[in-house]
Amino acid sequence: MAVHESEAIVLKVFDHGESDKIIVFLTAQFGKLTAIAKGAKRSKIRFVGKLELFTRLNIRFADNKYSTMVRIDEAELLAPYPALRKDYERFLCANLVSELLINWATNNDQDDNLYNLATWAITQIANDNPLSSLLLFQLHLLTILGFHLHLSSCTLCNKELQPGVDFSFVAENNGIACTNCLKGNLEENHIIALSMGSLKLLEKARQITIDKWPRFHFSKNSLREVTMLFKCHNQYLLQRDVISWQHLEDHLRNMKKM
Repeated sequence: MAVHESEAIVLKVFDHGESDKIIVFLTAQFGKLTAIAKGAKRSKIRFVGKLELFTRLNIRFADNKYSTMVRIDEAELLAPYPALRKDYERFLCANLVSELLINWATNNDQDDNLYNLATWAITQIANDNPLSSLLLFQLHLLTILGFHLHLSSCTLCNKELQPGVDFSFVAENNGIACTNCLKGNLEENHIIALSMGSLKLLEKARQITIDKWPRFHFSKNSLREVTMLFKCHNQYLLQRDVISWQHLEDHLRNMKKM
């Protein structure tokens, strides 16, 4: 069996049998991988403290000619990100990143841009503003996936952004539409009303270079609107609910009541 090495981020972990664990990784060199760690639940040396959600590792694994699941033999801890498991809001944001990556990443398909974005997101959510970092991650994730959002003009009549004209995001169009074109259809699913401020912030966020992302923050109103935009758009594209969205929404709703 061929043996490989790669840097990887743990996206999901669950028990298998009495002593094993199954782990879903996003790797730098092999895309998304599902691996079994034999004896990991009883390991006191090889895997202790390593196969935890969101940790960044260097892994050594072997192919299995009878299964698409590889066997992980060694793991070197590169970054544990303990804050993601101690702070509930950071955990929820990181969990959403993981769920989106599980849904969108391709098995055995290297994508440097996707892995670098995932590493940036996990690091920033652990150390900086988790919600703004999450939204930046989603904006650039959609771009990497080929869903370049059209936010500078109406996708139906080409009317450009201007004061006095209201716009909404239409998931089906992958961009915005003015209320005149929508003609009262704002109550339909996958249509989210957006303020001019939110649209300008999204355009600015898309244009800035990665070294400036940590300094970029959304206002409270834009945070709410853009969060709904990405929730709506991901559900439309995936054609199913993203479970982590509901947990994050419930948390934010409870925070408002306090």
